[in-house]
Amino acid sequence: MFLLRAHQLAARRAWAEILALKSCRWGQSYSTSSAEDILSSLQDYEKLGIPKGAGQDGPEGFDLDRMHKLLAAMGDPQHAWPVIHIAGTKGKGSTGAILTSILRQTVGKVGTYSSPHLHSLTERIAINGEPISREAFDGLAQGNRTHLKQAQTDSNGALTHFEALTALAFKHFQEQGVEMGVVETGLGGARDATNVFGDQLQLAVITAVGMEHTAALGGSLEAIAEAKAGIMKRKKPVVLAHQPEAAAREVLERKAAELSCPVYNVDSTIKLHPKGLHTSGDQLRQSVAVQRLGVPPDGPLCGEPHSQHFGASMSLAGEHQLHNAATAITAVLALRDTGHLLTATTSSILKGLEQASLPGRFQVGRLEAGGSEHAHWLVCDGAHTPASAEALAGTLRQVFPDSPLAFIMGMAIDKDHLGFCQALRAAHPTVAIFTSSEIAGASDRTAAPGMVVAQWQAAGMTDSSLPRCRELIQASMGPALQKARMELDGQSKVGVVVVTGSLHAAAEALRLTGLD
Repeated sequence: MFLLRAHQLAARRAWAEILALKSCRWGQSYSTSSAEDILSSLQDYEKLGIPKGAGQDGPEGFDLDRMHKLLAAMGDPQHAWPVIHIAGTKGKGSTGAILTSILRQTVGKVGTYSSPHLHSLTERIAINGEPISREAFDGLAQGNRTHLKQAQTDSNGALTHFEALTALAFKHFQEQGVEMGVVETGLGGARDATNVFGDQLQLAVITAVGMEHTAALGGSLEAIAEAKAGIMKRKKPVVLAHQPEAAAREVLERKAAELSCPVYNVDSTIKLHPKGLHTSGDQLRQSVAVQRLGVPPDGPLCGEPHSQHFGASMSLAGEHQLHNAATAITAVLALRDTGHLLTATTSSILKGLEQASLPGRFQVGRLEAGGSEHAHWLVCDGAHTPASAEALAGTLRQVFPDSPLAFIMGMAIDKDHLGFCQALRAAHPTVAIFTSSEIAGASDRTAAPGMVVAQWQAAGMTDSSLPRCRELIQASMGPALQKARMELDGQSKVGVVVVTGSLHAAAEALRLTGLD
């Protein structure tokens, strides 16, 4: 009994110390703390996993009133600048990056809010493509810590890391006087912390919708599409990207009609034709021809005199990136059509395509040869869904048709491992290596390598026509990279190490190889 009482007292003291530590983060001594320290006291669902139903309109959904109250206390910074709001399952990041690059050619200051980040939280808040500095980020958090503390108290501790970060981003854009915002949702749309725009919304963009975060967004494709459509606002224009799933498109079009939103369908507006791949140094580039649909073959792209040639080259490779670029261009044309971007020209669009980049998405580099006669290629790609794995496999075989492939996979536990592996096996790798990689800086959502390799093997059994490959497990990314190179050294030609499964795995590989 005495020992039990002692343990209880010790546990209470430990818990009191934890509470005191969290409490002091909001105190006056906290004025010198970093933004990450301030945000770390909040619930971070990227690390913990997203609760069931959190992205839906309903009793289990995230509370947008909490976000509105926090923003009101900060002066409603989201009302200070016009915005393009982007939702979707795949392609948000690439579409946002291309759109930002094009807008930079005609707009003075473009603020971009995106997620997740590759190496640093500061990457999520950028102006004209440049992330907020560490000093400015710390100052931003310190200057608004009173508002964050009050919101945390008022919500009984429910304020989330993403909500606070979103509010800080919007405040930064207000303070810096951005002239246009490009904002990506974090989860779904209807109950996402970014869904706080009114008249300042210029355009809602919905990229390809598919099956991801199914528990949080309702469990069906139709429910997921409904959640994404939540960013649409009455009579505000909507850009609908190419939708592989007809059921999703039907939901999106119905919602747009209910809200009397003018719809710009990318499939009937812009088409990009691939014209080949080439390397510039160690950088891969894709040549494209841009076609405006619905006009004569020699018709204008953006209102200038007719021209038959709209050629460009992009650092973003793959058929899926052609769809993303077409979506971004359609968004620019929609803005121009509604009188919000009259300065957009064919030249500014093509220049924006040329300059757009997005690290960690089919990012190509060259590994040092070391003791080998071959300097193998490295491809880092944050694919983590069956659709993105299918796109990755197709791009690999397009870019490296005859090269042996060594896959390294590190995934989150809440992904469709079987579907991902089925799609990726189509690339016919020589070896597949499975490892662990922290998700959002923690191991709570990290999938055990054995869990993924089991699904890889199951995927192989569903299609006997796929060739077999070696399957290995490595404890961490460093040994996995070494093993992949050793496996490729045994081949007769230069190979490709492909790191995928999550953006976090891609980031770790880039850091370890010095290619970040």
